Parts: sequence; C-alpha cells; structure tokens
Amino acid sequence: MPTPIVVPQMGESVVEGTVGRWMKSEGDPIAKDETVVEIMTDKINVELPAAEAGVLGKILVPEGTVVAVGAEIGIILASGESLPAGISAPRAAIAHAGGDGGGVAVAPKAPAATLAVGADEDKRSSPVVRRLLREYNLSLQDIPASGAGGRVTKEDVLKYLRERTSAVPAKGMPAPKTAPISPALPPKTAPVFTPAVISTGEPVERIPLAGVRKVIAEHMVKSKQVSPHVMSMDEVDLTELVRVREAKKDQWKALAGANVTYMPFFVKAVVAALKEFPNVNASVEGDQIVYRKYYHIGVAVARDQGLIVPVVKFADQKPIVQIARELADLSDRARRDALTLPEITGSTFTLTNAGMFGALASTPIINQPELAIIGMHQIQKRPVVRNDQIVIRDMMYLTISFDHRIIDGHVAVQFLRRVCEWLENPYDALLTLA
Repeated sequence: MPTPIVVPQMGESVVEGTVGRWMKSEGDPIAKDETVVEIMTDKINVELPAAEAGVLGKILVPEGTVVAVGAEIGIILASGESLPAGISAPRAAIAHAGGDGGGVAVAPKAPAATLAVGADEDKRSSPVVRRLLREYNLSLQDIPASGAGGRVTKEDVLKYLRERTSAVPAKGMPAPKTAPISPALPPKTAPVFTPAVISTGEPVERIPLAGVRKVIAEHMVKSKQVSPHVMSMDEVDLTELVRVREAKKDQWKALAGANVTYMPFFVKAVVAALKEFPNVNASVEGDQIVYRKYYHIGVAVARDQGLIVPVVKFADQKPIVQIARELADLSDRARRDALTLPEITGSTFTLTNAGMFGALASTPIINQPELAIIGMHQIQKRPVVRNDQIVIRDMMYLTISFDHRIIDGHVAVQFLRRVCEWLENPYDALLTLA
C-alpha cells in the first residue's frame, strides 16, 4: 500500500515545522532511507528519509508551508501502486493556512511578483528567505549572510530590513532644526532660555512574532500554565573551586582539548544531588509521576536566533574533562545552528547561566516536561563572616524554580542546599571524578 511521508515528532516543545526543500520531484525514484524532504523548525532543520523504496507519487504540501507534527506531506508509491482516488492535502496538514477559519487546508497565496531564483541562490537560502526576498524586491547578494556555508537565514533578511528602515527618516517626520544662536548678551543680563525643538513623531517598528521567537513564547506560556512555579534562592561559596580551577585550568584544558569552565562542575553537582532527591529528576505524564533513573542535563545556550538547550546525556557516567569537551562542542554548534535532534531533546534537568551577562539573580522558567531548573549567576567577591571573622570569599547566588505539584518547598530547598555543598567541597566529590 502507499507509504505516507509524515512530519515526525521533533522534541517536546516542537509542534510544527516548515516544509523546506523537496529533494525529489513527483515521479522520481527513491531508495529506502534516501532523503526526500527537509523540514525546518525553530531549533534545527531535519532531513526526512524514505521509509520504503519506490517513487515520489504525490507532494501533498508545497515548499514554504507550515505543517503540524504528524501531518502527511507526501506519498511514496511502490512498483505497481497508484494514488487513491481524490487524494488531496489532509485537513490538518497545513498549520497556518489562509481562509475563513473553517479548518480547510488552503495552499499559500502566490506573491504578486515572482523573481527567478538561480541554482546557487536555491542552495544558499530557504523557501522562507526566498519569499521575503520576493516580497521586498531584494536580491540575495544584498543580504550579509551569517548561516553555515554562507547561507542567508530569515534572521539575516529581517535584520537587513530593520537596518534599512532605521536609516530612512520616517515619513512626515520634520527635519531636525538647529536652535538659533543668540547674540552676545550685555554684562549682568540674565541668560535667555531657548526651548529645544522637539519632534512630535513617534516612530515604531513592527515585525511578526514568528519563527524561533514565536515558538519560545508559546513554550514559556505553556510552562507557566502547566507548572505552578515557585522559586527559592541560596548562596554558594565557590572560593575553593575558584582556587582549584585557577591552579589546574591549563592542565585540564590540555586534557579536555577545551577550556574547562565552571559549568561542568555544576553539572556534576546537580547529578549528585538528583540522586539524593529523585523527585526533582521526575516528570508528569497524565496522572503518573515518571521517575527518570538516568541523568541527561540540559545547559541553556544564548544565541541570536533564540535560546536553545543542548543536552549532556548520561552525565553521571562522564568525568569533568569529558563534560567540558562536550559542552564546548555543543555550544559552538548551537550558535552555528548545527545541532542534531537527539542533542537538544530528552533532558531531565536544566541549568541556565545568567551570570555570564552580569546578573546576580533571576527566576528561570521550567523547561517542560522537567520539574525544576537552576539559575546560575555572577561570581562576586563579597565580605562574609567565617569563624567570627569578616573575610572576602567568591560567592554566587543560586536560584531554583520548581513545580509545586510534585516538589514540596522543603525538598527544593534541601536539594539546592545539597548542590551548594557539593560545590563548596570539590575535593570531597567533584575533583575525584575529574
């Protein structure tokens, strides 16, 4: 029977994607596992392989169309098979189709003017980018590219449009005037106040809430709706860890092949504490609590396209230097939009570091379907009391946001304190695992 080409599940927070490029045309032969079509999401681009050999019998959804996870977008036919009578795009296939809202899938409207796209431009841009170029009568050569291999991204086009708009005075805005220069005043004459010339225009810029930012917005709202968030804060003394790292960072860098930051130590401390507080490593599925007895730690990475969370899998089984090497690689490829789907899914707990931007405290939102998240912050030298003496120590505030459905307050507080204790005594635990 005909084999449907279906948009796969691409992570807990991904509910839709955009049909990028069809690698085959209708009637083209297809080998099993050969790439047929590219699906673009806010996080990564996914190439869909053919589940069976045959020919591409029908493209149900054209390039540039937003489709829901689970939608059928094409059909593969084996030898001798034919399309079912009256085949058409399924009603749920197109997630954002035009029309009167009655639920009928509608093909996207063609632009008023269509510009020819050469083979080279086709390789350097996605259908979404090419649509923007047509709408704004731009050439690919106009846009500075930031994508891998010189690829122009949608964010590149939007940035170019914003900069072009800001460089042109808004229509109806009066030209700036220079305040007249008063002649020299005689001695003892009170100074004359000349009011500044004020423009009455109120320029604004509007851009669509779309792509990565739209998905992030929806995910954050969903997390707040699903999980009753509660926050707690603690303070960790990192003096000894700072001292040891400064003494050994060159040695560790040689072992890891990458700079060993503080993050690998936090990963190991969190794993150690999760083993003592299994509720914090759990999730909720329907009316069941699922206790994950493995430790996949997500580490949030900031990038221009939007926040992404690569995952260190089985972090409890890896030494500090290996975690450091993985984090360096994951962070680099995250910023180049070169991560694979398994590398950004499946986390059981997440760390986010606002300290690298100078923050002293924050209240992060839980990364669903997890139950808690820790916020790291700036390390500061502060006066503290030790043995009735005021001394200078390297201190950091840690915050935890937790889901109060499953995690009680006293559990969250003890868990966070335990993380602090692991970090404050690196010789006892963390460095033995380096």
